Amino acid sequence: MKKLFIFALLQLFSVSSFAAIQLEATRVIYNSNSSSASLSLNNGSDQNYMLQSWLENENRSSNAAIPMQVIPPIMRIDAGKEATLRFIYSGHGLPTNRESLFWINLQEIPPSAKDTNTLQIAVHSRLKLFYRPQGLNTTLDKEVQKLVWRQTGNKLSVTNNGPMYVSLNRLHLARGKDIYLDMVAPDSTEQFTLPANTQVGSAVSFSYVNDFGGTSEVKDFPTK
Repeated sequence: MKKLFIFALLQLFSVSSFAAIQLEATRVIYNSNSSSASLSLNNGSDQNYMLQSWLENENRSSNAAIPMQVIPPIMRIDAGKEATLRFIYSGHGLPTNRESLFWINLQEIPPSAKDTNTLQIAVHSRLKLFYRPQGLNTTLDKEVQKLVWRQTGNKLSVTNNGPMYVSLNRLHLARGKDIYLDMVAPDSTEQFTLPANTQVGSAVSFSYVNDFGGTSEVKDFPTK
């Protein structure tokens, strides 16, 4: 029986216990006043693994010209050992008045199994890298407070007029019901469908992902 490799394309928050390479963060913030940004890794398994890493642009394309590189693009992490990935901006091509988003892709390459009947899991993780220009003079928490929420029928829209990406998590509705939200890019509007006969009223309560990868709650935020 041939070796069976299952490649699971997963967001970091849903990576299962099959992942051998553990990440210290769920996102990377690259401040422009730093020469690079980094991501620490740990091989929590009892086997040596290879890891391939690459970047995609906001539209999840790796073929587009990306003025950012990941070092090293491929490496070996021995069992129980730690390693670090570095991200370096070329210094040209990104806007200075808003954040830029890249997707970090991490593909585990498991060791060859001696037993041909062994099921091997090769996990593919993806997480966000935000390049943050120094001159924005604001914070994510401040920009969340500037979001504009509107309900039209069973549609709820949220407008982000600011320069930073806001990764919304959940909208808290009455009677303990929640709906999952999405990321809102700078200077853009996202629309979500509400359950039938749902009225959010004059205020909404929601959560978003902060710079540390945790969730922050906002309660009774006024709607328009």
